[in-house]
Amino acid sequence: MAITLGVNIPSYNAQMSLNSITKSLTSTMEKLSSGYKINRAGDDAAGLVISENMEALIRGSKQAQANIQNARSFLTIAEDGMVTIGDHLQRMNDLLVNMANDTNDVTSRTAAVEEIIERIDEINRLAEATNFNGRVMLGAKDPNEQIIVQMGPDETTTSILDISDALTDCHIDKLGASLPHNLNPDSLVAADGTTLVVPKKVDNGAGGTTTKYYKEDGSEYTGGLKEVNGENVSGYDPNNQNCRNYMAKIQDSIAKLSSCRGLIGAYENRMDSSYDAMTTRIESLEAAKAVYTDTDIAQEATNMTRQQIMQQYNVAILANANTIPQLALSLLG
Repeated sequence: MAITLGVNIPSYNAQMSLNSITKSLTSTMEKLSSGYKINRAGDDAAGLVISENMEALIRGSKQAQANIQNARSFLTIAEDGMVTIGDHLQRMNDLLVNMANDTNDVTSRTAAVEEIIERIDEINRLAEATNFNGRVMLGAKDPNEQIIVQMGPDETTTSILDISDALTDCHIDKLGASLPHNLNPDSLVAADGTTLVVPKKVDNGAGGTTTKYYKEDGSEYTGGLKEVNGENVSGYDPNNQNCRNYMAKIQDSIAKLSSCRGLIGAYENRMDSSYDAMTTRIESLEAAKAVYTDTDIAQEATNMTRQQIMQQYNVAILANANTIPQLALSLLG
């Protein structure tokens, strides 16, 4: 090889080798310091795409687990409300069983009816008051309304669950257990003896009140009331058969409420299973993702040692290569 002053080829070769090994050493140290094999797309473009897709599934699955926990809390609150309403219905059933016994007189039956009326008011209050994040759960409900739980990390139908069937309108009339007029001390009989009307005091517009009567359908009744000896007659008649008839409605309501609670339990068990399966899936995805993203510390430590030695070696070679042009001076004597 010619000895020249213009171009020092050995020096250029040594510089390129030193730059390459320094770049590799920098990359290795970055992997060791961050703990990640892929710190930028250039490290592994294909691996980056795969790992990011897995990351989306992992994070989506973890959020789906949070959704399941929220949904279980939602159903737990709904069931708590149903439990309380069911307790009221059970007590009403106890009272009616007692009232159906002819050892009770009208006075004792009326006392039981008054308790039933208070419990009906409380059932209706609970139907309105039971809510989750401001959403009424046991009140008026659109039969077509869906309550979707996103239980998976994607848009497929297998990732969702509609829990709306577990909820029902728990107002006493929607449960089919409205207090019949023959057990309502405030009910009256219309003049024709067939139409039952309910009195209500309303504002008369002059600072006072007036009593108006309404039919079962809510329309105002303006006819006369049935009278005996010049006095209005109540439709109230707490005889044993009327008590038994209402008892049957209460028991039907208890069965309806129990059915909803059973469905809540089924949904909760299904969501628990889904949660556990999601945990296993997340673990598997994390392990698969780690193959692409996590640094093998032992391997990279070995690489760093080798690269440091090579770097020092190339520095020495470069120093020697830079002395080659000095040989030209010796030729000039």
